[in-house]
Amino acid sequence: MSVFNAVLKSTKACLATIIVYFAVFSIFGTLSAKSQATSIDTMFEDSIVTVAITDNDDSAISRGLVEFLRETQDVVDPQTTSYVEMNDNVRFGIYDYALIIPEDFSVKLISGEKDDLLEYIAPGATASQYLLTQKIRTYLNNVMVYLNCGYSEEKAIELTNENMVKLSNTKVTIMDTSDENHRTFYTKMFVFMAYALMMILGVSISSVLTFTKNTDVKHRINVSGMHFKSRNFAIIAGVLCVGFVITTGAIFIATVGATDNNSKLPFYCINVYFLMLVGIGMAYMITSLTTNESLINMVTNMLVLPMSFFCGVFIDLQFLSATLVKIAHFLPLYWYTANVRFIKDTPINNIWGKTFFEYLLIELLFACIFFATGLIISKKKEQYAV
Repeated sequence: MSVFNAVLKSTKACLATIIVYFAVFSIFGTLSAKSQATSIDTMFEDSIVTVAITDNDDSAISRGLVEFLRETQDVVDPQTTSYVEMNDNVRFGIYDYALIIPEDFSVKLISGEKDDLLEYIAPGATASQYLLTQKIRTYLNNVMVYLNCGYSEEKAIELTNENMVKLSNTKVTIMDTSDENHRTFYTKMFVFMAYALMMILGVSISSVLTFTKNTDVKHRINVSGMHFKSRNFAIIAGVLCVGFVITTGAIFIATVGATDNNSKLPFYCINVYFLMLVGIGMAYMITSLTTNESLINMVTNMLVLPMSFFCGVFIDLQFLSATLVKIAHFLPLYWYTANVRFIKDTPINNIWGKTFFEYLLIELLFACIFFATGLIISKKKEQYAV
């Protein structure tokens, strides 16, 4: 019991560290979650792009394309013929998209060429720009279909414009109107918490455990008559209490930033408390390797930052290569973020099931691996008086 109490009292020495990390999480976590949170009912809405067009071909097809863009987008004069200036204008937001139609555009199109007919500046940088590029390609493909079917250029352009304008007016209707299934604030907040909580626990719990590694404190514990297993059990119980308080505080910060309630919150919380075990286990392993505070911070960053990038915390998994995603399967944060996505995408009545518990079990296994590694290292160091 004395060892347990000593661990709890040692938290006073690292209160400043805990407060700093909580402040970082509360500020950047909330800002990140609110900036990225969108609702599904507006996610697929088309948006109007400001397009600067230079038509050097001035053919019937090029004029038809420009007319189509005038009806569906905000077409402006580029006010320059310099590629460099147009590129700068796109980069600085003067207009969103620049389209240059070369002189031999219609001749190449009719002859059957399809690649590199148009010149784009900064297409695909955003979803709207990428979608506009696809619309332009679809427009040209439709014109060629009509021409190959025997229609005249005028009729082909007229029919293509008519059909493409109708398609541009298509609206998306969400059949599922349940609010809780469309919120993503909690998803973003709890995904970001994976990095923040692991850093807070890694540094804070390591600082607490470093107290028990102090030469004077260590000698006092060693002569107390407590068995090795009992001493370590008391230390682990103490850090579990500290970790629980820290994790509960992180959850409180995550929920305070929300503007509404979410009935899935208990499932998010359960997932976070299992991540707490992973963070404590990692901290215990780190302090079994070193008690130097500078090295603890460095090692914690070396472990948590790569995991955050590989496991979908900072970068969505869809933008990572298949190889990196396969590697991420061997990291605990992958299964935590996978569970967050599972909770978000699953109706609340179906969450409590096999998949949810499998993800939690894998997180628990990683925590056990970290704890076991730390215990083995500590036992060997004590045996050989390292």
